[in-house]
This record gives sequence, C-alpha cells and structure tokens, in this order.
Amino acid sequence: MKLAGHTVLITGGGTGLGGGLAAAFHEKGNKVIITGRREKVIQEFAARHPGMEDITADVAQEGDVQRLFRQVSEKHPDLDVLINNAGIMQWPDFTKLETLDDRLFDEIEINLKGLIRMTAAFLPLLSKQKEAALVNISSGLAYMPLAISPIYCSTKAAIHSFSMALRHQLRNSPVKVLEIAPPGVESDLGKTDGAAQRDYPRMKLDAFVKETMKALESGKAEMPIGQAKMLRILSRFVPSVAFGILNPAKG
Repeated sequence: MKLAGHTVLITGGGTGLGGGLAAAFHEKGNKVIITGRREKVIQEFAARHPGMEDITADVAQEGDVQRLFRQVSEKHPDLDVLINNAGIMQWPDFTKLETLDDRLFDEIEINLKGLIRMTAAFLPLLSKQKEAALVNISSGLAYMPLAISPIYCSTKAAIHSFSMALRHQLRNSPVKVLEIAPPGVESDLGKTDGAAQRDYPRMKLDAFVKETMKALESGKAEMPIGQAKMLRILSRFVPSVAFGILNPAKG
C-alpha cells in the first residue's frame, strides 16, 4: 500500500492508536477525516492538524454510521482508505456477577458490530475506486486472550476471523482487506473504573505508528506489530505456553 495520495477515514481517530495513525497519514499529505463519539476530542485533535476534518459519529449507532456515510460520500467521493479503529476495553469479572451492568455488551457493539456496520456502509464507495484499502485494527489478543478482559479479546478474535473471510470474499475486487494487530500500546484504552491491576509492557505510541506505517507499505495483508508477532507464533505452536504467559496462575 502506498502511503500518500489517499483520502483516509479513521474511526476513533482523535486519541490513541487512531490519533497516531491519523497524524501520520496527514503528515504524508493525505486527506484525513477522523470520526469519534466525543465531539470536543476530535475537534481539538483536528484543529492541531490544519486541513484534517472531523465528523462526530458513534459507530455503535446505525443512524450515525449512515449519516457519516452520506456526509463523507457527498464531500469525498474519492475515499479510498477506511481504517476501522474505534474500540473500547473493559474488565468484566464473571466471578462477581453482581458487578456486571448495562455496559456488558458495549465492547461488542463498538468493537465488532461497529466495525461491521462501517464496513457494510462504506464498501460500495470503496469499491468504486480503482484501488482501495479496508484496514481493520484487531489486536495481538486476537491470537490468545487475556482472561481479565474476555469480551474485548473475543471481539478482536472475531475481527481477525472476519478480516480473513472478507479478504477472501473481496479477492477479485479493487478493495484490499488489511489487518493490523497491535500489542499493548501506551494509550488511554482500558483506563476505566474497574481496570485490571496488573501492568503489562506497552509499546510507545510513536514506535507503534512507525512500525505500522512501514508494515502497511510492505503490502502484507496481516500485520502483527511489536510483541504481537511473538504472540501469534506462540499461539500457533505452543498455545498453552502463550496462555500461561498472559494469564499466570498467581498474581
């Protein structure tokens, strides 16, 4: 994938991984549109990058996704890159059922169903281009789950599977389906009430963005980044070891 000359839409583009990728594509001269649920956050982020556009939308809401599609398709009919990045991470503890609340399915609505909604809405536009890319952000935890965040890991495993299947379905179309599987990255992801107490090594955001942009340029379809590369290997050949590293019996 070439890194310049595109019109790029990034969900969850105002913070964290999405913000890092938005800034990187913008710096290379691409037209970048970011979207997210928090209007002030994306407006302030776009303002720091003159020429970047922001549109407030919640991928968990079908109406928002359809409105977003209408706005983008009318103003940017040349859209040729969609990066499905929006996601949240929660820590539901099924040994304490009394702590589960109405947020239980939020990760499924945003991480998985939101990604599928965006894909279904924007594929017709992407398919009109000579070449286009649909980039799904999964996780190294798609290969092996972190037990203290079971639903998050399940959504990322589903995104990995969905990306593989969609890539096969669209193999004869102008749309290339790419998957980026990040490791833990320094960001606000998962920093909520009830967050897990264990601290895991996290990749610097700048290092993640640099490696990801290089991986995108390589033309690979599936791109584990940083420690996610080792997790993919361990999960294939010694899954019990990989699971034990992520989920020690003590601690």
